[in-house]
Amino acid sequence: MTTDPGGGTDGRAADRSDEGRRRPHGWQFSRPAIAAREITARLFGPVFAWFLEGPTVTGAEHLAAVGPGTIICPTHASHLDSSALRLALGPRHRRRLAAAVAADYFTVSRRRWFLAAWIGAAFPLDRSGHGGHDSLAVAERLLADGWAILLYPEGTRSVSGEIGRFHPGVGLLATRTVCPVLPARIVGIASVLPKGARWPRRGPVEVRFGAPMRALPGEDARSFTARLEAVIRAL
Repeated sequence: MTTDPGGGTDGRAADRSDEGRRRPHGWQFSRPAIAAREITARLFGPVFAWFLEGPTVTGAEHLAAVGPGTIICPTHASHLDSSALRLALGPRHRRRLAAAVAADYFTVSRRRWFLAAWIGAAFPLDRSGHGGHDSLAVAERLLADGWAILLYPEGTRSVSGEIGRFHPGVGLLATRTVCPVLPARIVGIASVLPKGARWPRRGPVEVRFGAPMRALPGEDARSFTARLEAVIRAL
């Protein structure tokens, strides 16, 4: 092919190539998987809603800001956190929501990984510190392709149910992409299914959303993370 400075064939081929590099890979991000995930949510969502007695949603007015390229950061005390959040978001905002999940926990079991990928459109997050940049690159591609990202700033479930220390990975992603970050606090979930429990027990859960945040000009990852943590603790 010849170079077309006016944006001819070579230009279109380059655009398609760039799009292919940007688009996330994995069956969980395909259109059939998105449709199957929503069917599953509508079938089993009422069961989870019964266990969570809702959940009650506070700050629902902030969901208007949730769209392509949003990073959603909730607290983490239970395996049911993602289900509670997806119920609180509703069908419109959860349709293209991809969850970052611990690679050392979910990818060691085919069953765990299939469930995480099917139910949460999951992608693995390396918590060892060795593959963090690769995980960040996947998250950036998803955001660029119009997905919202679910990322737990604590990195792991709280044992006590109290909010744990935030890790700077979310700040690094927020400062690199300058994407909006939606703070969220999930209250009561530790009583329904705490860490270490095998079966849930019914109880009231509330999901509190805060106003979206963005990294400030010149703000570093740790500063943004500290600011986000303060906002979520205050919800």
